[in-house]
Amino acid sequence: MLKQANRLRRRQDFRRVYQRGKALKCRAFVLCFRPAARGAVRVGFSVSKKLGKAVERNRVRRKLREAVRLELAAFASGYDYVLIARLGAKEETVESLRRQIKKLLKTSGISPRTRA
Repeated sequence: MLKQANRLRRRQDFRRVYQRGKALKCRAFVLCFRPAARGAVRVGFSVSKKLGKAVERNRVRRKLREAVRLELAAFASGYDYVLIARLGAKEETVESLRRQIKKLLKTSGISPRTRA
């Protein structure tokens, strides 16, 4: 489970990331990010009703949350991130989601591993 300090919760924070941030897409999700005022990594998750009923949406959200938790070191501090689930996320495993997160962070150029 992600710590409270690493969660994006408020609606205005989500809106700020959507409106002023950049987005990268893959098969399973869209990764939106923008520099934040705070120094910590904060991540939010959005799963649309298009993905299915509540059980399926919650399953996708849990998989995304676990993949982010395992790859938290790859996220650059000082940024807010929102992962928006796509239809492809239903078939993905946590391991494949981790690989996709790493790949997108590497292409974004903000990952601490790529900057050093």
